Amino acid sequence: MNCKEVQTLMIDYLDRTTDPATSGRMRQHLENCDQCKHEAEELQQLLTSMRDTVMETPPPALRESFDTMLQSELNMLTTANIIEEFRPAGTQPGKIVPISLSSPVWKVAAAVILVATGVVIGRNLPSGQQPIASANMDSLRSEIRSMRQEVMLNLIDDESASQRIKAVSYTEDISNPDQQVIDVLVHTLNNDKNVNVRLAALYSIARFADKRAVRDSLVSSLPTQTEPIIQVVLINLLAEKRDTRAIAPIRNIITNKKTLKEVKDAAQRSLQSF
Repeated sequence: MNCKEVQTLMIDYLDRTTDPATSGRMRQHLENCDQCKHEAEELQQLLTSMRDTVMETPPPALRESFDTMLQSELNMLTTANIIEEFRPAGTQPGKIVPISLSSPVWKVAAAVILVATGVVIGRNLPSGQQPIASANMDSLRSEIRSMRQEVMLNLIDDESASQRIKAVSYTEDISNPDQQVIDVLVHTLNNDKNVNVRLAALYSIARFADKRAVRDSLVSSLPTQTEPIIQVVLINLLAEKRDTRAIAPIRNIITNKKTLKEVKDAAQRSLQSF
């Protein structure tokens, strides 16, 4: 065996896990190679020292400190990601971009940090103070929802279609939107010049279609839609909710000569659901 082969198998040999034939060749090489023999002796001392070392269990305080440090890092990463989402087009990542302190971006980022920090503090409070911490957390979460709504309303008129889609996506975290948000989504569905933005708005509205007022808007919207994908999704949604007010506009779509065959077929199938 040469030195390279011996060094590759050194740990296995010292742990006595090599087969007898290999161990014999290893011993023969070590007897005739002072350099490998010296390395084997040093490695044996290291392995012996490691086996004799008592494993120390870290104290609970260390774990708490680590959790706090980890949460701090997550807060910074979350804030950086939020700010990055709103980076103006054409600017390079990592470049400092001035953002007004009144911007909703900072408000959302600050709210995220407050909630995350509140979680860490709440965990370390005495048990008697937990209800107060819980109430504060609920208040902070409500603040985040409010800030997300504000961001949505600020971005919905952006010139970039991707930014408008991003604005619509913020409603995914709003479980009970107010009428202003619903009106904005409906307006986007009916008027946005980009079909992908309108489709995103429709999918967002669909989450609230159990509300009568929302279905009123969807039924009114159906006759105005001319984009096939919007027509099909809207027809299927109203059929799923079994809103009979949609039957008349669906039949009008079927009889319209300009309607694509695929849309007519979907409309015909939907009528069977009522």
